[in-house]
Amino acid sequence: MRQLKIDTTSSNLTYHVENEFGSTCVYQNNEHLWLTLNNNPQSDVIIQGVMNKVSPEKVCVAIYQSMLLFLLIPINNLRILNLGLGTAGLERTLKHIESNTPYLSPVNLFESVEINPAIVSIAKQFFQLPKDHTVHLQCAEQFISLCNQKYDIIYIDIFSGEYHQTFIQNHSFWQSINRCIDESGQAVINLNPQTGQDLKNILVLLRQYFKCIALIEFNEYNNIVLILSHKSLKYISIEAIQTSKVMQAIAPKLHNAINTIYHIEIE
Repeated sequence: MRQLKIDTTSSNLTYHVENEFGSTCVYQNNEHLWLTLNNNPQSDVIIQGVMNKVSPEKVCVAIYQSMLLFLLIPINNLRILNLGLGTAGLERTLKHIESNTPYLSPVNLFESVEINPAIVSIAKQFFQLPKDHTVHLQCAEQFISLCNQKYDIIYIDIFSGEYHQTFIQNHSFWQSINRCIDESGQAVINLNPQTGQDLKNILVLLRQYFKCIALIEFNEYNNIVLILSHKSLKYISIEAIQTSKVMQAIAPKLHNAINTIYHIEIE
């Protein structure tokens, strides 16, 4: 990621669009394509997603590799919702795993929600969003408030630059997530808390809705991934990741990229 930030220059700019949601840019070098939003020359480059040009099915960043840890335990007839399309990394990777490996049984339902039409267009044009994938052009908060579908996995990866959408701090949003998630399902959220107090506040909120939380810290990223469920998540460990055949196949270095996995569970 450090090299990609260095390479985020005008000479590597491939595509740029402005709309009511701000500036969206696609860059590329010899190996990767990546997406940035609302670049501010006075601040650090915020990369929203990356794709390996030679092997687009690979998940390049440990944060997103850890969002696939539901694969440690097989689930049949999966129903997946992704709130926040980005560079379609989860869509691309899970389609590949489903179609080309024995580690994922046929997915029953997989749909994504994205509010920015430019992101949807870019995902199709540059980031190989599967042609048969359903994307709802809608605000994630509105979509989930009206949801009447149950999902096994709900991804929440909603950023504007380096900041989250404020509604992830609202009780109504998590009440809706809880309503739409299967009893044994998981919600997986990519967080970038600005302070320790920010993290404490979101954990206090989430414990009101989920009995079990796995908190994943990384060696090279400030982001934190939270996995939320009503069922125990203690099977998620660095050792389990290291010895898992599926993780060896799709993210063989993930166990080295994780600093710590904490478990918060109500007995």
